[in-house]
Amino acid sequence: MKSCLSKVAFLSAALFSVPTLSFAASIVYDNTTGDQNRFYASPNEYGDEITLSGTDRTVTGFDFYYYFSGAAAGSATATIRFYDNTGAGGAPGTSFFTSDPIQLQPSAGGSFGTHETITFPVSANVVAPNAFTWTIQFANLGINQAGLLIYSPPTVGSSFNDFWENSGTWNTLQINGGVPNDFAARVTAVPEPGTLALGSLALLVGVATAGYRRKFRQ
Repeated sequence: MKSCLSKVAFLSAALFSVPTLSFAASIVYDNTTGDQNRFYASPNEYGDEITLSGTDRTVTGFDFYYYFSGAAAGSATATIRFYDNTGAGGAPGTSFFTSDPIQLQPSAGGSFGTHETITFPVSANVVAPNAFTWTIQFANLGINQAGLLIYSPPTVGSSFNDFWENSGTWNTLQINGGVPNDFAARVTAVPEPGTLALGSLALLVGVATAGYRRKFRQ
């Protein structure tokens, strides 16, 4: 039995020394179908409170869709932030991710909307709560206009039928005319690092134990 235990110890050490062990990312929120052919624009920071599906919470990718009226890329930018909802009345509280300014791109061929993807290495350890608010803040628009595209309903996860906007304080708003209040976005994630390690360790222990049993039966 000592050989089995030493093999498990060796494999366990290997597990924590090889960072490439990973799981395929899963989609935990998806609102990228059901284009309403509308967008919402505001000079303030605003965004959508979403609830994730499944259990994977280490974010690996975030996609969002926006409209920008500029004819060519210039100094106009957007900043994406993720907030937990620990503020007063469930408002956005602590930010756990802030992107670098993203240079806005004009809609290709005059089409309605531009798609942007932010990727996260697992080592960044951006772990999302089950529900959080993602926001956008446009800057340096000049005479141009920019806003988030409205899609509905989400096909993975869920979103409240309102959104948060910060005009000095956070408030929930709805768009007039019965328009859905869901902004186009997708979130992909993998299990949290501890879950990855435990799952991989269990697999390695199973392999080592199976090897010991085969040896014992010979």
